[in-house]
Amino acid sequence: MYSIKVEGDNVAKAYSNNLRISVKNAKPVCKSVRGLGLPVAKQFLEDVLKAKRNIGGRYYPKTTKEVLNIILSAEKNAEFKNLDIKNMYILHIASLEGTHMHRRRHKRNIGSRIKAAHLEVILKERTGKKAVVSKTKTEAKIKEGIKSDLKTQITKEIETKMKTQIAETKTPVEKKIEIKKETKPEVEEKKTESKIPIKKEIKVEEKIEVKKVEIKELKKDSEVKPETKK
Repeated sequence: MYSIKVEGDNVAKAYSNNLRISVKNAKPVCKSVRGLGLPVAKQFLEDVLKAKRNIGGRYYPKTTKEVLNIILSAEKNAEFKNLDIKNMYILHIASLEGTHMHRRRHKRNIGSRIKAAHLEVILKERTGKKAVVSKTKTEAKIKEGIKSDLKTQITKEIETKMKTQIAETKTPVEKKIEIKKETKPEVEEKKTESKIPIKKEIKVEEKIEVKKVEIKELKKDSEVKPETKK
């Protein structure tokens, strides 16, 4: 039944037939979990289902759910054998092509092919120094993944802040231009108001001076006439 023969008291297995998933999508999911510790692999798949982490830029929700279910079933088999689950790791996990099935025929058209795949998992318990070394390696992998996720989040936050700062710097310049445009007509109105009364005052003074000159000439003429009669 299994593609690899592994036997021993420290081994737990699980197998599932004809799951409605694609073999093409199941292979990268199995590859991402192979060789990891059991608790680390479970946490990784749960994060992928919650869209916190990804597998090559994708999430594969249907296949990750099936892979997680088969790993949990292998964990139950390990508990039944009284094995230490914390020291268990995924020795082997693979996806194989299932049976070829088609949907029912419609008139002359043959029904489309149904996706089917087999999954198999083999867990093994670590013992001695290897158990300690594997823990440190898995922890380092988790830290690297968390750091990469944090870097992407920080870069996105910086980009958003830069965009907001650029938008804020543009708005006050536009406001200053509008204020300058509004102040110009007020100055022109003041200039026109100041020019009009000055012209009126000058005209009035000229008229008054002309009248005074005419009155003086008339007085002189009146004085000169009686002298000529004598």
